Amino acid sequence: MRFWGLDSVGLHGDEETMAMAVRGILEHGAPLLPSGMFYPRGLTQLALMSLSVSIFGESEWALRLPSALCGIVLVALGYFAGRRFLRPTWAVALAAALAFLPELVMYSQTARMYVFLVTFIATAMVCVFQWERTGRAGWLIGAIVTLIFGLEMHSLAIASVLMLLFPGVVHGDVRKLGIGVLAMLAVSVGFITIETFVNAQYPDPPSDLFGSASATPGGASVTDPLSSSLQVGFWAAGLVLVYCAARIAKTLSSVRASLLALSLLIAGAALQIALFYHLAALCYAIGITAAARLGSASTWRALVVFVVGVGLIAMAHALALAPAAGTIVRLAGAMNGQPSAWPYVRIAEFSVGAALLCAALLGWGLYRIARSLAVADYWLIALLGVWAPVFALGMFAWNVPPRYTAMSVLPMVICAFAFAQMLYDRSSRRVRALGTSTMNALGAGASALLVANPMAVAATIDAGYRIYPDHKGAAEFMRSQGIVEDDVVLAEDVLQQTYYLGRVDYWLIGPGVARRFVMKTEQGIVDFYTGTPVVVTTEMLDKVLKDNHGKRIFVIGTGEGWERGRRSVRGELEAAIESDRFETVYTGRDGVTRVLRATPAATKTVPPAAPRSQEQTQAELTKSAEEAIEEAAAQAEQANP
Repeated sequence: MRFWGLDSVGLHGDEETMAMAVRGILEHGAPLLPSGMFYPRGLTQLALMSLSVSIFGESEWALRLPSALCGIVLVALGYFAGRRFLRPTWAVALAAALAFLPELVMYSQTARMYVFLVTFIATAMVCVFQWERTGRAGWLIGAIVTLIFGLEMHSLAIASVLMLLFPGVVHGDVRKLGIGVLAMLAVSVGFITIETFVNAQYPDPPSDLFGSASATPGGASVTDPLSSSLQVGFWAAGLVLVYCAARIAKTLSSVRASLLALSLLIAGAALQIALFYHLAALCYAIGITAAARLGSASTWRALVVFVVGVGLIAMAHALALAPAAGTIVRLAGAMNGQPSAWPYVRIAEFSVGAALLCAALLGWGLYRIARSLAVADYWLIALLGVWAPVFALGMFAWNVPPRYTAMSVLPMVICAFAFAQMLYDRSSRRVRALGTSTMNALGAGASALLVANPMAVAATIDAGYRIYPDHKGAAEFMRSQGIVEDDVVLAEDVLQQTYYLGRVDYWLIGPGVARRFVMKTEQGIVDFYTGTPVVVTTEMLDKVLKDNHGKRIFVIGTGEGWERGRRSVRGELEAAIESDRFETVYTGRDGVTRVLRATPAATKTVPPAAPRSQEQTQAELTKSAEEAIEEAAAQAEQANP
């Protein structure tokens, strides 16, 4: 699966950054990018990629080979990690699911560090479970070392550090818990060290570019419909919830339990009225679970009334905010508050089936705790390895790509299989036929099909340019045009085209994206990976057209970052690029990537400029870039102060 179509598409995403760093290693002995920047991420993987290229020659296949091999190792490690909770048949089904899980197959066919991140976390889990079983310090040291290697791949590996607490907590062993805390501290020191080193290699955007950023009032907010009178009404409803919470607390026998449940339920009510539903749900879940566990039959009746009240307020909030929100997504965002709940959606995109099983596992565990019943040990893995890390991620980012939740994918899949195995076992006690070994294998196989959706697998495996952008085809077309020094080439994806073509003249990008990847040099505002000057506004694009009147001017588009038929990161450049200034001269095999050429209409629209020096032209472009990026910084600050 990992080798099928491994070289069928050109580089995409951030693969070219790794590929340029590999060139730097082979040419200079260090991962230097075209700008001269030392690339500090995934150094272990870069070393393996360099070895592969030195043996097999530079190609997409050679650059991706280490990822493919690592993906195979991950399947085996997943089996051994799953054996902690699964019988052999179910562990084999888990390995099969990992082998076919579409996102993991894609990571294994990508020259990027995410499959290595998941593999190092899998290795750490195996070591932790072996330390739990044997008590040997060597296994714990192995877990610490592999997590630090995971951090070297991506800082998100720090989210897995909580699993070092698993042996001590699950066995109630204070000594192991203390050792686990010390191990967490050791990994945290590694995290700080690696992050300090990595951040030191990146140039800080010059402060004068962002000095004008301020949190100024913007347009109408989704929450504006909540007038003062409505707010008073909601807070009055919140007081009713407080009264109900007090009635619940009175039914509890212990003063300490009453204070715990009362404080959590009141906090949840306050957070709900303030439109922080995510935190409110957390407080409600813990408070209701604690009250149900420590209460009586009357407590359950009072809890039902409380939950109905919470639901009515939620419905009222939704009805009040829906007209301004317009969409369910915006409505959920307005009611969610911080931390964001979007990372839960992103982790579910790895496997909807596994996510649903894991969510059911969480609810089942809370129910058993509320009834004072034992909870399976894998419920703790779900808490430490999935729910807590993903919750923490929402504190730092409102929305993230699915790959930023990759640190939790293996714990999620393991817990999903463990829960499915438990459901099968309970069913087999009621249906005699389910107890046979054949039915056990069928149950495990059905779980694998649920987790690794066959339709998604079929759409992913060797999909080629149906799902990947054709940067390589655009570069091949440009080479066929016999580009000379006098031609002007602008690229929307400057990294990919710099790798394939050697250099481009300008990076064509909206200021909102550019502001995060530029630095100020003697040559002006440039991309800090490639050293390419930026063009971020229509005015700057017109200036390039004007100052290069009579020359061939190309724009290399990209098949990445398209939403609803629109390139989402162009900003105001969208209208200019799609106008009659340019004509399409090449369309890639993905049907989206295009190469454009300036038309005679562009010359008529933008008359030729008076002769000026290169220094004058660059000074004007730099000034325009600074102004546009300052404005983008101000807007970003306003949107997320």
